[in-house]
Amino acid sequence: MKKIYTQPRIEIVATEPQQIISTSGGIQAEISGYGEKTGDGFTQTYVWLAGVVCSSLLFLGTACNTNNPNQQAELKSRTLVVTQQAVSNQQSAVRCLSQAMITENGNVLDAIWSTGDEISFRNLSHATYTPSGSTDPVHLEGTLLADRSESTASFASNNEVWCDLGDQLLLVYPKVTAPAFEIVENNPLKATYTISLTKQDGSLGTISSTYHYSYGIATVTEVTETTANAELAEMQNLLTVCKFSFVDKDHLGTLLPVTTLSISYNDGDYSGTYPEKATVTVTQGTPCTVTVTPDKKSTSANGYPLTISPDGNPTEVYVALLPEANKTTYSFRLESGTDTYTGTATARLIAGEYVVATELKLTK
Repeated sequence: MKKIYTQPRIEIVATEPQQIISTSGGIQAEISGYGEKTGDGFTQTYVWLAGVVCSSLLFLGTACNTNNPNQQAELKSRTLVVTQQAVSNQQSAVRCLSQAMITENGNVLDAIWSTGDEISFRNLSHATYTPSGSTDPVHLEGTLLADRSESTASFASNNEVWCDLGDQLLLVYPKVTAPAFEIVENNPLKATYTISLTKQDGSLGTISSTYHYSYGIATVTEVTETTANAELAEMQNLLTVCKFSFVDKDHLGTLLPVTTLSISYNDGDYSGTYPEKATVTVTQGTPCTVTVTPDKKSTSANGYPLTISPDGNPTEVYVALLPEANKTTYSFRLESGTDTYTGTATARLIAGEYVVATELKLTK
């Protein structure tokens, strides 16, 4: 088992447009990576388990504080800047990258930003807002961009961020396609967005750029006419990252090259299928809560396995999977050249963990 990486601390300030100001009251918050496995990793099993896995997971809560309740301010347009400092010594290696990259470094995986990285934000404290004297509501969501390819990067918005004292801002990486967030209730305010697990290619680079789903909640604690400070709680990852390798149980010792790999639930109503997507619901409150609801479909409802199609027939593949509340048995179908192998393994997957499942035994 390996610890995946230590991702950076973040300072969030808001300034006048086109300016980045370092303030003594800078906000810092830690972003968690995929940590050491503490749950039950994949173990080989040939026992068929009964029951249906949970269809809704509530696996973490993030504290959201509203400070200075007696201080009054007005919802105004303010440019949000996020400064993130990574704990990594691989600055030079990422200058040619086009997105945040997770790289393996001994027993950890490090992450570094690069120029143009995009994260999405949504002001959770307002379902809609129309400024005085206007008939058009303002945009309460948008994109923040990284300004450099280094371990320390600043994230700034193309346009002003509308926020007020006590507002809670949802930050999401990777960027989600606008309109990214759907507001479903106003008291308490809930926002939803969708994450996808399809079209994975088994590479760590694709995991980091496309499936490294993480979020944070920032609370605006101080505002002026043109500036705002916000406190950001620890960012969390939504998925589990697994590294798989396989062997023929009758010919141990040689890893099988992966042409395609299909993963599905082994038992219950969803046997033979795996969710293509899931809905993330963020509920404002103290604490804020996040639920991930997989879109599970049976074979009769056109459900399919999760298929990984790597380049170059590697012997190890990285796969992002949904966390599960209970131990779950998975089926594996491996196409290795012209041969087909199958088998099962059991695991309890926890969000934010890195599970190394090497030399799983399959049958030809």
